[in-house]
Amino acid sequence: MALGSNGLVIRRVKKIKKIAHHGGAWKIALADFALAMMALFLVLWILSVATPEELASIEGYFQDPMGTSVAGYSANPIDLGGSPAKSTEKKLDLQLPESGSTDVESREMRAGNGPDSADAKSINDMVQKEMGRMNILLSEQQNLRIEVTPIGVRITLLDDPDEPMFERGSARMMPDIENTLLSMSSIFNKVANPIVITGHTDSSRFSGSGRLDNWDLSALRANAARRILEEGGVENGRIAQVIGLSDTIPYNRFDTGSAENRRISITLLTDEAYKKMLDQNLRNFGNPVQQSDLQLSPEAIF
Repeated sequence: MALGSNGLVIRRVKKIKKIAHHGGAWKIALADFALAMMALFLVLWILSVATPEELASIEGYFQDPMGTSVAGYSANPIDLGGSPAKSTEKKLDLQLPESGSTDVESREMRAGNGPDSADAKSINDMVQKEMGRMNILLSEQQNLRIEVTPIGVRITLLDDPDEPMFERGSARMMPDIENTLLSMSSIFNKVANPIVITGHTDSSRFSGSGRLDNWDLSALRANAARRILEEGGVENGRIAQVIGLSDTIPYNRFDTGSAENRRISITLLTDEAYKKMLDQNLRNFGNPVQQSDLQLSPEAIF
């Protein structure tokens, strides 16, 4: 057809259908899956490098997350290698002995060290064996518990409403429990591990004479147990702590008024747990001496 003519021109346009956008939800699902796999392999790696003590600490945390301050569980039970390296530079020794003095072995250095010291497993085996010799069967002693914890072996004496350990509202110990503690003193003397004694009460409000409360009662009962152990031959230098915890750590968490929450716990510490406890007590309750606070001269050091 020639240009300029009045002929009809038909223009055909080919329509292309656009594919609908499917969105990015799959990306979020993939990211969640990758994160879960990373967490899984991280847990598996931690379990493979952890020591038995660290595994016990982790297990104890998940069994009792609220009891870390008392059970000895650490908030960071595993050192993943991020601790700062020790410096090789020489620093001033702030605990220099005075002129003419001699090194005297302190109580902290004596307790828990030596050939008679033992770890938690060997302590538990020894206690079970000695109790068998004394014809004390755990199956017959409903109020006696022996448990291995991350810090050592804990022997717990639970109260029984029919055969109470103490006079009601008092720290005066019954003859039966006195005889039990005196018998156990000979077992504790088989090793040299430090001892921690804790007293506990139930949630019932104590209304004794004067202004005493459950804090006083738990502390007095723990101290009464200490005196009986010392009468049985346990050296005073082995007592690391005597604590009254009132009703803050119930043995039966579902019934805080239960009689078994009234108890005395005696823990034989391992060397490692004892050293950690001393270090923690020194940092928390000791005198934080700063090097800048000391007026030291080169003549006084060298």
